[in-house]
Amino acid sequence: MTEMVLKVGETLILEQEKGISEKKRYRCRITEIRESTLLIDYPIDEQTGKTPIFQNGTPLVANYILNRQAYRFDCVFERRIPGRIPMMVLAYEGKESLARIQRRNFVRAGANLDIAVHSRNGDFPPFVTLTSDIGGGGALIILPEGTGLKEDQEITVWICLPGNSGENRYVTFNGKVVRVFTDKATNWERASIQFEVRNERERQPVIRFCFEKQLEQRNKSIHFQPDRYHRQ
Repeated sequence: MTEMVLKVGETLILEQEKGISEKKRYRCRITEIRESTLLIDYPIDEQTGKTPIFQNGTPLVANYILNRQAYRFDCVFERRIPGRIPMMVLAYEGKESLARIQRRNFVRAGANLDIAVHSRNGDFPPFVTLTSDIGGGGALIILPEGTGLKEDQEITVWICLPGNSGENRYVTFNGKVVRVFTDKATNWERASIQFEVRNERERQPVIRFCFEKQLEQRNKSIHFQPDRYHRQ
């Protein structure tokens, strides 16, 4: 890779492994680019809205979108830099370490969407709930009490996707329950579900929704903090 695709002011999504099957995601912005390090503002947990506490040497995976292309690279939290605008230093192996990835494997959005969940084998009664996170590959849903949902169950879901024009679009997927767990931050029970598709075109409405959601969040942040990265 010969071009420098990272840009100051753009958003990074940091992922941290928190156990065998748990992953945390944090949103931050690039404030300065150096040969083998990046300076970022303090990351925000996408679920809790709080700033995480990293130990020096914590390994992370950074995800980055530019011009509708997604990139991914390994990095390490190095240290904090105090100041009027506190920052963090991430060490990485430079521009050559950035790898292109398929958008469907990366783009996710935190969103409370209406979702109806049905068992394909009659294992539990149908129920309606909300997503808390969705992407082209699946969704994280909030579980009401007494659903009877268990891991590895085969399901069918109907999801309502709001559009920019104000019209809703309804999509349906067959899927599988990957994990059922209790969210420590909220004490709510949640389930991670994986979509099963016959072709990649079926994912496109969800991918488009997630991408538009991320652009909307980025534009809002730029609107409210126009001079943050240009002050001395």
